[in-house]
Amino acid sequence: MEAVESVPVGRAWAGMHVGFDLLTEGADQYVGWWNAERRLAVAHRTLGVSGAEHSAWTHRVLDETLGWDSHNHISLGLDRGGHLHVSGNMHNDPMVYFRTQVPGDVTTLTRHDHLVDSATEQSVTYPEFLTLQDGRLAFSHRDGGSGDGVTYVDVYDEPSRSWRRLVDAPLFDGSAQNGEGPWSAYFQGPELGPDGAFHLLWMWRETPDAATNSLLSYARSEDLLTWTDAHGRPLEAPFTYGAGHVVDPVPARAGLLNGNARLGFDAEGQVHVTFHKYDDDGFSQIWVARPARAEPAGDSAGPWEVHQLTDWQRRWDFGGQGTLIFEVQLLGSRAQPDGRVRVDLRVFGEQRSIMMDRDLRPLVEIPAPPWPGGLAEVRGDFPGLQVNLQKGRGKEAVHGGHVLRWESLPENRDLPYEKYPQSSRLDVVSLPKA
Repeated sequence: MEAVESVPVGRAWAGMHVGFDLLTEGADQYVGWWNAERRLAVAHRTLGVSGAEHSAWTHRVLDETLGWDSHNHISLGLDRGGHLHVSGNMHNDPMVYFRTQVPGDVTTLTRHDHLVDSATEQSVTYPEFLTLQDGRLAFSHRDGGSGDGVTYVDVYDEPSRSWRRLVDAPLFDGSAQNGEGPWSAYFQGPELGPDGAFHLLWMWRETPDAATNSLLSYARSEDLLTWTDAHGRPLEAPFTYGAGHVVDPVPARAGLLNGNARLGFDAEGQVHVTFHKYDDDGFSQIWVARPARAEPAGDSAGPWEVHQLTDWQRRWDFGGQGTLIFEVQLLGSRAQPDGRVRVDLRVFGEQRSIMMDRDLRPLVEIPAPPWPGGLAEVRGDFPGLQVNLQKGRGKEAVHGGHVLRWESLPENRDLPYEKYPQSSRLDVVSLPKA
């Protein structure tokens, strides 16, 4: 497979890695990134039909400046009226949120001080826009710090151009229980699966120390209002420590790390989870879990089948505060045409893939298949540069898929480098339909 085209958007901040966003809805494509001056930049273009010529990018630079915190990613969302919503640059900071006044026109992006309740939007982290099955735009964020935060989900109403809580209670509540805690939930999702339901994966951290993550957990929902375990048994939100469907009761300091567990789906659309933890000998390993096929008995939620996928003889001993440089990183899994599942990862500086059979048992570990057109090859000459490839989101009606490509230094525990490159070229790469 070869790349169809690689189109420059602008210059991107390259001093350390921080998440950008690429959103495509039909013929409208939006990019949010940190530019060479560390300012929040947004661009829009209209895609041509069937490979016809696309429009030029329209740019807008917003009044937000990035520091050295790699938590401060950007998230984009589109409502049903075609208005763009932008949020980012927050790690326990007051809400940063912009919305267009004219659909499709990024030059009309306007700042709004809060979405629903300023009292719960003064210490925001992990802003994420997502789209519900009926097309409504939703927004999740954590309020409070690591080890002492709660997560809210809001939904946007187009006629009134206002936000409201999807439910009054937070999605997670890590308040102290029986003299222990408090905890903060670190989650992936809610992710819309091939079954038309939302899937949510999370773990709990007791302190700001990254080594204190524990208790990998899961829940499923049709509407983000009512939740069940993997077998359809009701669960109650807000989720507290130990509530939900426990995938693996990993204790603290056993190798579980937020941002390093991934939801996936097999060829039949069944959910599974890949994650990192230590084995009995203390070595780093990759594991996969899926709900047990047999129906649970009585009131039990039923176990998850957990399989070890690797047999490494090395340990990534992480901990402390700040954004970590991942020596072992899960990049996601994808069902293959023959029914097998491929798990992609970066391990000790090398891109690898693990092939699993239909029963999610490991078959082989191999070098990762290359990106087309040499996209993953570093082109800059500054020492230590890495290539960042971020898959686009949204409904692609014109092309098979898009990725953002730029180069930067890696994360540095949210501390400044003494020497660093100022910028690199930011491209949107169009890939052909599979």
